[in-house]
Amino acid sequence: MASLMAARKVAAALSGAGAALVDDLSATVGFTGAAHAGLLLASALDTAEAGAVIASLSLADGADALVFRATDALAAGRPALLLADQIAAGGAPVPYPTYLTWRGLLRREPPRRPDPLRPTAPASHRGEAWKYAFSASRCQACGRRHLPPQRVCLECHAVDQMELERLADTPGTIATYTLDRLAFSLNPPVVVAVVDFDGGGRFQCELTDVDPSAVAIGQRVEMTFRRLFTAEGVHNYFWKAKPIATESEVSV
Repeated sequence: MASLMAARKVAAALSGAGAALVDDLSATVGFTGAAHAGLLLASALDTAEAGAVIASLSLADGADALVFRATDALAAGRPALLLADQIAAGGAPVPYPTYLTWRGLLRREPPRRPDPLRPTAPASHRGEAWKYAFSASRCQACGRRHLPPQRVCLECHAVDQMELERLADTPGTIATYTLDRLAFSLNPPVVVAVVDFDGGGRFQCELTDVDPSAVAIGQRVEMTFRRLFTAEGVHNYFWKAKPIATESEVSV
């Protein structure tokens, strides 16, 4: 509470000095904890113009200040769906028991199998392009795209002739899928799909933000960075696919 009051005092002082403040999203999103500073930065970048100076101030167990200057490349780097549009589109209602489970207040029976290993920083760093940008490798000899990235082409067997391609923003189509009612999930059942990406490349991944009864072959999906599991108190994040909302769904 003290840090919240301090943040509001700083915001009032900055506003009085002529700075433009972005909406803190407390009325629409609430407070997202450690992710909130990045969420507000994304909101500012959605509307910033080239040359704008953006300051991100975080007050918690100390104070952090990050200062950025927008360049001409900002407009080309914006996502197709801005943060404000995502908030306006909303999402499916979350049942109260599910909410309690996600918050760690209600423990569900874990799977009867060995616990997963916690993620490690060195391994995440070595696979940075794959883990954080969902980058595929494109063979420069024959053009085949590989997911995950490979050194040896599965088509022409060329070695080390690959170029990385970011696929985090590339949509795809569900080729096939399955519902797993035995695997542990905070939101059962687990929906796993094989996705064919536009321009080539096939990958098996979990679906999220989806009604299991509405999943269908041929459904269009996009990638989103989500939590996979938590092991020994360490969260592991990676990419899942989610259905692409139609214009009618976004307007509701």
